[in-house]
Amino acid sequence: MTPSLPPPIPKTRIGGIPGVDRGRSLFSTERFGAGETIAIIDNPLIALPDDANMRTTCNYCLYVSGTIEFEGDVEVGPRTCKACTGCKAAVYCNAECQRAHWKLVHKAECKMFKRIKERTGKDWLPTPVRAVAQVMLLLKAGDEETVKAFGPGGTLESNVEGFKTDEGLWGDFELQATGAVVYAGLLQSDETLKQAMEVLCKIQTNAFNRFDADTGQAGIYLHPSLSMVNHSCVPNAYITFEKRKAFLKAERDLEPGDEILISYIDHTMPRRARQESLRLYHFQCNCIRCKDDLDVYEVIQACGVSPGVKWLSSCALQPDVASLVPAYIERSKTVPKSKIEEIHWKCMELTCIVQGDPMDNARAQWELCKPLRDAQLWALDPLPPTILRIATMLGSNRTTLAKALPLHCFMALECYPFKYPASFVPFRVKTLMTIAKLLSAAGDLTYSGDLARYCDHEGVIGVLATADIVSLTEVILRLVRQNGVIGGVASWDVLFGTKEMLRDIGDLQECDEKDAAMVKHWAHNLQDPGSKAFWENVVLKPITQLASFAIEIIEAELGGNQSLARK
Repeated sequence: MTPSLPPPIPKTRIGGIPGVDRGRSLFSTERFGAGETIAIIDNPLIALPDDANMRTTCNYCLYVSGTIEFEGDVEVGPRTCKACTGCKAAVYCNAECQRAHWKLVHKAECKMFKRIKERTGKDWLPTPVRAVAQVMLLLKAGDEETVKAFGPGGTLESNVEGFKTDEGLWGDFELQATGAVVYAGLLQSDETLKQAMEVLCKIQTNAFNRFDADTGQAGIYLHPSLSMVNHSCVPNAYITFEKRKAFLKAERDLEPGDEILISYIDHTMPRRARQESLRLYHFQCNCIRCKDDLDVYEVIQACGVSPGVKWLSSCALQPDVASLVPAYIERSKTVPKSKIEEIHWKCMELTCIVQGDPMDNARAQWELCKPLRDAQLWALDPLPPTILRIATMLGSNRTTLAKALPLHCFMALECYPFKYPASFVPFRVKTLMTIAKLLSAAGDLTYSGDLARYCDHEGVIGVLATADIVSLTEVILRLVRQNGVIGGVASWDVLFGTKEMLRDIGDLQECDEKDAAMVKHWAHNLQDPGSKAFWENVVLKPITQLASFAIEIIEAELGGNQSLARK
């Protein structure tokens, strides 16, 4: 039976035919500039925390227990989530959320968790099993919206036949679906199991993973209309999440009639890795990046940078990536795409190794990336994640955090602007926030006279000693706020940290009105000659100088070019 169409998201329309060409698609009916919000979705059919965080995350609004929030400039919280008095499994941040979730689905699943506790002694279920059980219980109750999406002829495609081709995966699905049927207390018949399997396939095909690498939070989010958005490895939009809300944002300028495209995966990986990641979606991407096997530099040359992105990125650490691309493309000719694929897979194998010294692992990855390093192709995977891994290890220790700062500055200049040309995408904003935090920590060490105790790199010490760290940090924080508001959401966790840091800087600058006035003048007069000179000398110069030390710091920390094989 051909799936029906869900209602379109406001300011969009749904077109296409299931199973034909790209299938159903979402199109813009209005113009959206880069960074604008296309739609806010606040009524998902499924919104679940993952099982690991089920007891610390409100099971309705998805507030994380203990998190400080802001309503405007007023600090709210932290709150502690409390367990349902019936099942003691699901937790809620307040009575309103508990009542809303009870009415929505928990009335049906509360008994299920009691049953699980009696049979297994546990008070949780794997997230996919819980999602299937919820849907099955709502279908049994005749919930209208659930029937429209998951019932016969519903709006969601299942790709059942595609999943069946993978025997191992299909076997896992059978176990999960059986668990959902058993724990939900449903009749254990072949027909019920078949229905549960189809529900699981629909969730796998249409749901989003709310994964946040910074907080470790993850979960399932499903809205039928949002699931109409197709994939491209050259996306013009992306999705961010704030608790129970999903924000569909324009990554490039969109005109009326343009298809809205997001990336289901990390679209900056080499082609074979992208194809493997897309395998469970049962289609082959035919975007220009895949068809012509383009790397991140070549995509910028082939597709350009939209005017809206150029305008918003005019005040970025690397504002004009398009002019730098030809030189990188010329150098990329020295490293065959097949070699890059080989490096990627070998590094992935090392990433999966959890035992042993992490620095030994990073050393092996760094050595594998030598062809990319020699060609200075810093934005090609797996170099950026390798550098990030080393930077994270250095930044987690007070004795080496000053050495982590140049690595993050390097990535902000040489890696991420080419991987993600829009300066407001969350990944680039988070990198700026990391730089601001490291600058603040390094500044404390500099002012206390302790920097030389923890950093033996004379170049880093020299730059930090002569830089106006307070003004530099304030500018970076302002960039975080400006780009974060555009690219994230107003209450995004990263933005919360800027409020307190800017407040502290304001206290410091009360005794230096001249510096404070310079920053404010720059912020309100970006094109003024004095503001441009301030940007070049106070901001860009020290960031560039610090970045220039990154590679030698990595080499020194890893013991030169020594690989594990030579140890």
